[in-house]
Amino acid sequence: MQATVIRTFKIILMVIAALLVIAVLFLLAMTQPRFGTPMANWALGQWGPEGSSVGQAHAKFPAITTVVADEVSLPDRLQVAELEMRTNPLGFLPFISWVSRLKANDGYVRFASDSEDNGKDDKSLNDYSRIVDEINVADIEVRIEDADGRRTIYVRDGAGSLRSGTLSVYATGANSTLEFEGGTKQAASHIDGRLKMTGENFADLASLAGLAAPDTPPFDIVMMVDVGEKSWAFEILPETRIGDSDLSGKVDVDPARDTPFIRADLTSQTLDADDLGIVFGIPIGVGEAETSGPVQQKARAAYERSDRLIPNGVIDFSRLDAVDGTIKYTAESVTDSVFDVRGLKMDFDIDGRVVRAPLLQMSFVEGVLTAYATLDGSQSPAFTTAQGTLDGVPFDNLSLSPYLRGTADGKFNISAPGNGFQQAAAGLEGNVALWSRDADILALAAEGAALDIGEAITLLGESADNRTYANARCAAVAIDFTGGIGTLDPAVVDTDDSVVVLRGDINLGDETLKLSLRSDAKDASLGTLIGDVSIGGTLRNPQIQPISASTLAQFGIAAVLGSLSGGLAALPFIEPGMASDAPCGALLAEAEASAQAPQ
Repeated sequence: MQATVIRTFKIILMVIAALLVIAVLFLLAMTQPRFGTPMANWALGQWGPEGSSVGQAHAKFPAITTVVADEVSLPDRLQVAELEMRTNPLGFLPFISWVSRLKANDGYVRFASDSEDNGKDDKSLNDYSRIVDEINVADIEVRIEDADGRRTIYVRDGAGSLRSGTLSVYATGANSTLEFEGGTKQAASHIDGRLKMTGENFADLASLAGLAAPDTPPFDIVMMVDVGEKSWAFEILPETRIGDSDLSGKVDVDPARDTPFIRADLTSQTLDADDLGIVFGIPIGVGEAETSGPVQQKARAAYERSDRLIPNGVIDFSRLDAVDGTIKYTAESVTDSVFDVRGLKMDFDIDGRVVRAPLLQMSFVEGVLTAYATLDGSQSPAFTTAQGTLDGVPFDNLSLSPYLRGTADGKFNISAPGNGFQQAAAGLEGNVALWSRDADILALAAEGAALDIGEAITLLGESADNRTYANARCAAVAIDFTGGIGTLDPAVVDTDDSVVVLRGDINLGDETLKLSLRSDAKDASLGTLIGDVSIGGTLRNPQIQPISASTLAQFGIAAVLGSLSGGLAALPFIEPGMASDAPCGALLAEAEASAQAPQ
């Protein structure tokens, strides 16, 4: 009995030894390409996607668990020119990858979302991290596919762990570069570290993440990232630059919703106005020393070729389909602003294609403009409503210097259909009103409006630093907009010497002006022409015509009287000064009450 047991035991040992010898011989054979290549192709045919192949493969001696291969192809999944991987026989255990280390270069890998539409062979990033732990890759095209299409990133260099550990990546895509230094946790479901992004337009880069962003000037963004399966957190560091503006703050993204939801609270210590202008499609001028990108340059070139003042920017509302959220932005100081804005605050709520701005606030050296607006892009054309107030803003911030000094208050309540600025302007409805209790009007302008040649001549020689101004008892203007045509109701400036009245229409559809400026004198003067000053042309190229039919008739009468007696020729040019004061209280009250909600 004992001999039988011993004999059986010897047989088992011999079988085991034989199996070990066979295994060793097999592994040694696998170090030879002539044996390793057909075996690798056979294995790919059994377990890989249809059509998979390898040009050459063999085990690496003496590390025979390491496989070296070239021209590896898994159609529509992975393709690399050179590959080296160290396998782990214990990969069937939890938290252990089948491939301990993967080195590859020159090729592509495809990541597909985990949607029901994907085939059984599609792999997500998590799937790959369960297969592969440490990577060292170069010149690999990463193709990310989901319901929104394909997004491509080129990994120029990448090294680290997909499961848990350090990870560094240098990549390019969408005319941008990305540099990441950090780590991964929980099988690549959690990534944190420092990310630097540089590029021409952040809108292009945002699309790589399946998000939406407006056009921007060239950017250099540095942020700390903490990306998990259920939340993404980004802290934008102060060294970030968007064009010539700095930016910092926090952005949180909830990617688990059907539409990713963003919460952002951002601040710029110094904002260059043209950097923000292009975000809204406004081609503000870019100087020689300014940082500008292709989007800014193209928009500015198109604006320079146009004869219109209102830019032809059109909003792409389809971008809003990719994101919902709440965004708060504050600019502590503003430079290079058209209206000399010194500070800015904006709050936005994005819900589908509807954008609500519960706060739009511009601060000047003095005074502030505060507004609320809603942009509904869910209908075609889009529909915008806006209302707000102007409190104590200097006239020079409203581009009315040197003609008016002092400060203005105002209200506006408007609505407009349209996907772009020109289309919206052509359909503008509502009211705009401005008024002032401390205005001064340039005396030369007041006398010129009155065609008072005598007094105007005495003012022509004044220098820019020594101009004469007439104190205005009141100034008020109300404009009613219907179908893009604004009718002045009218504009009135009342001084001690005259009452200046501006009437007429401003057509925002074709940007033409049809205005009449008149000044009725309160004091007598010699050398005054009869008639109104006409203002025509366009918003971009206004034309002033002081000679009217009444003026020509005045010269005709003077000629007749002069033929009778030389002294009588001056009579038609004498202004008796019969105008009375304007009813300032009523004018100011009417202007303040005029900006009612549009129908």
